[in-house]
Amino acid sequence: MPYRRLTACDLDLISGVAVMSAFPKEDISSIISGALVSVFPQRELLFNEGETAEQFFILLKGQVRLFRVLDDGRVTLFHLVAPGEAFAEAVVLSGQNYPVSAECDAGAEIAVVSRFQLISRLQRDKKLIARMMQALIERERFFFKELNDLRYLSPSQRLANFLLSQRREEVVAKHVIANRIGVTPETFSRALRRLEDEGFIARDPQMSILDYDRLQQFARR
Repeated sequence: MPYRRLTACDLDLISGVAVMSAFPKEDISSIISGALVSVFPQRELLFNEGETAEQFFILLKGQVRLFRVLDDGRVTLFHLVAPGEAFAEAVVLSGQNYPVSAECDAGAEIAVVSRFQLISRLQRDKKLIARMMQALIERERFFFKELNDLRYLSPSQRLANFLLSQRREEVVAKHVIANRIGVTPETFSRALRRLEDEGFIARDPQMSILDYDRLQQFARR
């Protein structure tokens, strides 16, 4: 796998990532000193669920899929990582194993930061710990809900929750929603048809909500 060195543009992007935003900008270079950018010429598995988390990652270019194999054997998408996002930072700090697997698209470029580098910096300045942990707690709450939804909610309920979370003026492509809620296009179509047949949403491109209260009740069953 080819590597390249971090550039000034990379550092600007990294400084806005939640796990790094707790640090003064001038300290970020020292935290990631020696880190290289991994360049993936083809689709490749970055890590497997259950492996020891010794590194966390910041996506600089391309896309990374975080996925899980559920108890019934289904492989489902957990999250699509976009450029400028970090992933696996919370499990690295907690010393846990990776709770999901990660697969990079061809052309992805990822900055890799070791747990040792990050912990060493925090040990030198304990005041940074509280600021970093607050940012990570909010992110962990989001991902805990995502995992819970994947495990316990039906595709139709996941779609209902997604629609309820969106602002009314927003229009999101259906394939993007399918990826976001972790279903195949075929499963998405069936989930959408159910919500339409139940009279929860309109049969229009915006998937307009017709009965907010009933849709909310359905999403929480």
